[in-house]
Amino acid sequence: MPKDRLIGFEISTSGRRDGTIEAAYIQLSCQKVVRTQEVKEDVLLADYSADGKLVGIEILAPVSIADLQKLVKDRARKKPFRK
Repeated sequence: MPKDRLIGFEISTSGRRDGTIEAAYIQLSCQKVVRTQEVKEDVLLADYSADGKLVGIEILAPVSIADLQKLVKDRARKKPFRK
């Protein structure tokens, strides 16, 4: 798989025995993570590639949509999805 190819997204979760989700990871590309930035302390982490592109988002507790929008605002799709 090419390293720069967007995969749409892939979500991985980790859960507790009571059925609640403990964490979620949204993978946005297949590039190697070289830097992680804490966006919201102990809640939201962003992984970046060597060229500064967003690779993935880790959510460790409830977050607002506004916090997530800040991370992906520059990654909006320019073309519609193909069927």
